[in-house]
Amino acid sequence: MLFVSLAVAQSVEDPMVTITRREIKTTKTFRPIGGYVPDSATAVALAVAILKPIYGETEINSDKPWLAGLKDGVWTVVGTFHGEGPGGTGVIQLDKRTGAILFVGHTQ
Repeated sequence: MLFVSLAVAQSVEDPMVTITRREIKTTKTFRPIGGYVPDSATAVALAVAILKPIYGETEINSDKPWLAGLKDGVWTVVGTFHGEGPGGTGVIQLDKRTGAILFVGHTQ
């Protein structure tokens, strides 16, 4: 019989992270009155940070300027298509109150 051992590599966690994780379990989280994504500038900054690792810095930078609109507590952030190449821009939706990512995609 052949046995194969699979080892999962784990990074060593900094002790401060471990201590903080324990403290968080007993502490009530801060909830901003305006939500974690209170304005369009914050929505755009978060959108770009989320979309860059997915679509690449060159693609996301070519979608500037980014436009953001708020409806029913959801920010929709979309890039600007400049009429060059195959077309489309990054698009993302974020919950204003929680900051949750509701949708990530790319228009065609």
